[in-house]
Amino acid sequence: MNKPRRAGVREVAQLAGVSVATVSRVLNNPEKVVKKTADKVLAAADALDFLPNNAARVLSQHQSRTLGIVIPTFENPIYAKFIDALEGALARAHYSLLVTTTQKGRVTEFDKVRELVNMGVDAVILPGGSHAAETLDYLSRFSVPVVFNSIYLPDSPLITVGYDNYGLAKALAEYLMSLGHQRIVILSESLAHNDRARLRYDGAVAALQALESARADREHDQFVDVTTAGASAAIGELSCEPGGALDGEGQGGLRDGITAVMCLNDVLASGAMLALQRRGIRVPQQVSVVGFDDLEMAEFLNPPLTTVDLPVEEMGEVIAQALIRHLEDDAPLMSRLLDASLAIRGSAGPAPSQG
Repeated sequence: MNKPRRAGVREVAQLAGVSVATVSRVLNNPEKVVKKTADKVLAAADALDFLPNNAARVLSQHQSRTLGIVIPTFENPIYAKFIDALEGALARAHYSLLVTTTQKGRVTEFDKVRELVNMGVDAVILPGGSHAAETLDYLSRFSVPVVFNSIYLPDSPLITVGYDNYGLAKALAEYLMSLGHQRIVILSESLAHNDRARLRYDGAVAALQALESARADREHDQFVDVTTAGASAAIGELSCEPGGALDGEGQGGLRDGITAVMCLNDVLASGAMLALQRRGIRVPQQVSVVGFDDLEMAEFLNPPLTTVDLPVEEMGEVIAQALIRHLEDDAPLMSRLLDASLAIRGSAGPAPSQG
């Protein structure tokens, strides 16, 4: 497929109504250019899909041997675990990896993708399957291969490599129900811009619909920052004590007879467990806690965390090898579902008697 001819510095200068030298200064030393002028140049460059010469050259010749990945944040260790495996697999084939974050949404993904393309990466890796049309159009316009990680969407035209977030969360909820838990609350990060979290939440709710108490329990579901502080605040809201005050005697556990806290990642699960124990609420005797990810810390908590063991290292290897074969041998990119399973440990036990 022939790639479109990219605009050069002269076209940008002409559209912006400035000199070629001014365009060069904006691209190389923007702090030395009046903001109004710099904004005009950048707007013109964006309108023309301008790429600096070095980026255009390596993109057309595939000589950078560098891939780029955009992630939301490094705060959740699951991203570091994935990137470590991905970068290791690439390094063995003498490829490099550029990592950038959207700072939890403070910077648009499109801006980060454009930066990576401007740097001349050979391919891009993005989390999940929900992305702005301008991002997908931009990558398509410049024929940049892209793989979407941590999700599997068999009916989507996107190339997705990951796991069944919906089915795994449903299985985790069903496991808690098999232990006799009737009042189960869900702790999650915001669902607004995270389709993986949304699939997990929907899968859990689908399982819980079998419970007569499902409607009431959904009123207590919490959506917080993925931090121990966020989890602690959520447990405070669920505490029997007004305002989440400490209950040193552990009397009453959580409000409305809630006996299990289902966390949609391990960071929230560890924070929830610590917050419960700090309130004198025993895990799992009074309240069971489960997570999702199987981070390294999970098996070292007390009690060890029941969670979903995600094949994050395998995902890094699979994506790296698929993109290398595509770039070097023109092998087609294909979606792939990776196996995952529950890791049953001590943080979840039989529901306590309500009598």
